[in-house]
Amino acid sequence: MRIVNREQFLAMPEGVLFCKYEPCVFDELQIKSETWASDFLCQQLLSVKADSPEEPADVLNFALLDGTSFDLDLDCSGRDGCFDKEQLFCVFEEKDLAALIGKLEGCVAP
Repeated sequence: MRIVNREQFLAMPEGVLFCKYEPCVFDELQIKSETWASDFLCQQLLSVKADSPEEPADVLNFALLDGTSFDLDLDCSGRDGCFDKEQLFCVFEEKDLAALIGKLEGCVAP
């Protein structure tokens, strides 16, 4: 893995797996999409599949209250929009992706 600054991150191609980084703190895993000048699009990997912006809260409340299963939305990207010039990013390199995929392949469903 590598830690890069915002300028380096914005120059990277679409498809990079990353998380925002503060010293010793990792944020959620995301996939980088398009770069828009000083901003970028990204796909959060833990987004709830829903038909409206309000619905994810309902879906999660039902899951909490009665154990209802729900789907992830792995096809929805959004704009970062934070514009923090000092933001650091932890980016996955090829060996990290292979190790993560190997670990996930060993997971079992409850």
